[in-house]
Amino acid sequence: MPSPRSIRFHYYLALLACLSIFPYVNAQSLSTPPATDTTRQSLPQLEQQFLERNFQLLAQRYQIDMADAAITQAGLRPNPNLWFQGNLYNPQTHKVLPFGRPSQADIDAGVFNSGYYAVQLQQVILLAGKRSKLVALAESNKALTKLAFRDLMRTLHYQLYTTYANLYYDLQTLRLFDDEVTRQQRLLESYRIALQSGGVAPYEVTRLEVAIRDLQANIANYRTQIADEQATLRVLLRQPANTFILPTGLPDRQLTLPPLAIALDSAQTNRPDIGLSQEQINNAQRSLALEKARRTPDLTTGLLFEKYGNAYINFLGFQASMDLPLLNRNQGAIRSAETTLKAASGGLENQQVVVQSDVLNAYDKLNTYYQQFTSRPAGYLDRIQNISIEATKAYNARTIGLLDYLDKIRTYQQAQLNNINLLNNLFNTQQLLNYTTNTRFF
Repeated sequence: MPSPRSIRFHYYLALLACLSIFPYVNAQSLSTPPATDTTRQSLPQLEQQFLERNFQLLAQRYQIDMADAAITQAGLRPNPNLWFQGNLYNPQTHKVLPFGRPSQADIDAGVFNSGYYAVQLQQVILLAGKRSKLVALAESNKALTKLAFRDLMRTLHYQLYTTYANLYYDLQTLRLFDDEVTRQQRLLESYRIALQSGGVAPYEVTRLEVAIRDLQANIANYRTQIADEQATLRVLLRQPANTFILPTGLPDRQLTLPPLAIALDSAQTNRPDIGLSQEQINNAQRSLALEKARRTPDLTTGLLFEKYGNAYINFLGFQASMDLPLLNRNQGAIRSAETTLKAASGGLENQQVVVQSDVLNAYDKLNTYYQQFTSRPAGYLDRIQNISIEATKAYNARTIGLLDYLDKIRTYQQAQLNNINLLNNLFNTQQLLNYTTNTRFF
């Protein structure tokens, strides 16, 4: 005949089994931190907001507008220069600003105590095609700015997608741990009741408390990761500080790898940093052409009209002036531009190697995760779920002890966690291949 202590203990286990059939506490309420504004957002919705609101993209667009204005400025010709000279004070007549017409007697005597002034109009003429070369250099600068915008777009787009996916799967992991805490807290409460009547040993209660504390530590770690991901999304989307973005899902999973040759060719063709390196060579060539053109001095032409102050009363003269290129022939600037061109040419070769290495790295990673995902046996996920169910049944029936039960539950948790991490790594590595090729394969 079983003892009263054994009867009480099995009563508590029966009570626990009854409790375990009730639905768990709403996982979303546990895994979503309190926020004034929780908004459910799909990835396409976030991408649209990102394009419209992201500050870095907006600022880079302004840089393109500024580069366009620089092209206009480079095409403008120098302004003409108007010069005027007159008599401020005549010491002979003690008059200030004597611009009145001189008397006829003064004109006959050739003495001009009033009426003198001179006007000069000058225009600088750029020689050696400097203006067209300035425009070409400004156009190259605009092309560099556009490529920098594309590269920034590529980087931020990758950051948006991977952060969204990390948040989506971290919330799944948090729900998993929340459910496990709920389950084990119910078990702990029944053990504490049984402990009061001597039905279980104190160390079993302590062991359950330690297991719960471990789960709570994992929950705290994932909450901090989620907080970081929320902060990143708020910056990318310029969302208010009290907004919590709740992902609704990810695009349908694709398991077809593009051929490696196509991925490599797409990267060499579409990567904006490759384009930047190529345009930097073009920019350096145009800068060198401009510096060589600056060896030729500019020509200044002009007209001079002088009243009562030259060979005859109304003097009209022509002017032309140019610096003599004897000492300064822009040697230093030309040598600097030549060095910049050499560096840019070497930079393109290095960038091509870097891009190829990036694609190979992403491709190998993605292939590894594909193999890991596709090699799982049929019904694997269902059998994972059965670990938890069967362990709970066996423990309630007292066919396994507490340590065996916790070990099986730990196996279940780790298997679920590994599955979530695999799905996250698979999606993020697909995005990495998109990023390294600047091509949307997925």
